[in-house]
This record gives sequence, structure tokens and C-alpha cells, in this order.
Amino acid sequence: MKHNQFGKQGWTPERIGSLKGKRYVITGANAGAGFQAAKILLTKGAEVIMLNRNAEKSRAAMAALKEKVGAEAKVSFIQMDLAALASVREAAENVKAAGSEIDALICNAAVAQIAEQGFTEDGFESHLGINHLGHFLLVNLLYSRLKPAGGRIVVVGSEGYKMGLKTIPTIPIATASWPRRCLAMNCNGESHRPIKASRSTSVIRALRKLPWSKPMRLS
Repeated sequence: MKHNQFGKQGWTPERIGSLKGKRYVITGANAGAGFQAAKILLTKGAEVIMLNRNAEKSRAAMAALKEKVGAEAKVSFIQMDLAALASVREAAENVKAAGSEIDALICNAAVAQIAEQGFTEDGFESHLGINHLGHFLLVNLLYSRLKPAGGRIVVVGSEGYKMGLKTIPTIPIATASWPRRCLAMNCNGESHRPIKASRSTSVIRALRKLPWSKPMRLS
């Protein structure tokens, strides 16, 4: 049996110390894993900037976070649509204007197994444009603001990338080998997997540009 250094219950957020004075930027933070990450970081005293597409849902999320954490919670919202590269550029500029250094950029927002083939404002297949290209641009625009000592870029993924690595070399990049009509219940993630792999590997390539970065690999 593999030894767990954190004990029977494994790693839990309770192990995180005070994060006062630290700033975190999270994409897709108005629900799901992004919302939960924001809540944990806020409870530790950090400042959280949410990058979300839907303004109404973002305001509701901020109200819910302040209700759970306290009115003093330092949470704000900047509108960003990953399906529009112009929106990503504008959001990055707003993040820069909001403060100085960033302790971590958490790339969490994504779409999966969309029932109808769609394209972004810039003409890219939706999975590719939203999950990968939008975040790739955001990382490149903001990595100069990461703290040289300890700044991090976190890419939220899934086990699907392991299967995607097998199919990337043979998939036309414009369509991601996506059928015209593919119901989420029977797609089996075929359109989602290669984009997950692409998102992870290309962000790693971007990180290698950082002067303080260390060698990284997918495993």
C-alpha cells in the first residue's frame, strides 16, 4: 500500500496557513471548483480576483462568498469571455490595473462535450478556443506579473488528458475531429480529451519562458 504523507484523510485545506497579503486570480470562479477554491483562499485571508463571463452570476457568487467568509472578504470580479481573445486582452489589462504582483493564476474555466459544434468569436472550435487558446493568451499576458519568488500558474485539468495525448498527432487542429452533431451523453469525451492534453502541454511551454521556472513534465 502506498504511503500517504498526509495521513489517512490525505491533504486537506486545513493544512494551508495564513494567506494574508497574497493575491490570486481564478478563471471560472462563480461556481464549481473555482468557487470552492475562491472560498478556501478567502478564508485564509487572501485576495481573490475572479475572471468570469457572466456578470450577474459573478455578483451572486461574490455575495455568497462574503456571506460564507465575512463581509471583509477581499473578492472582486473582472468580466472575461475566453471565447473572445479581445476580451481576454482587456481582462488582463484590468488585472494589471487592479494591483501589482500575483501570487497565483488559476486557469479553471472550461467547457466540455458541447452538444453542438460551435466556434469562438475568433473562429476557433469552441473546446480549443475556450479551454486552451484563451488561457494560453491569458498566461502569456499575465506571467510577467507573477511574483518571481513563489509565483504559480495552476492549470485545472482532468484524467481525460491522458487519453488525449494518444490522439493529438492525428487530429485536424481547426475542427478537433469533432462531428457536426455529438450529444454529450454519447460523445465519450472524444472532442474534450485532446484539448485537455493540448491545454496542459502548451501552458507548460509558456512556463518555460519564465526565468525562475524549473523543468516540468506531464506524468
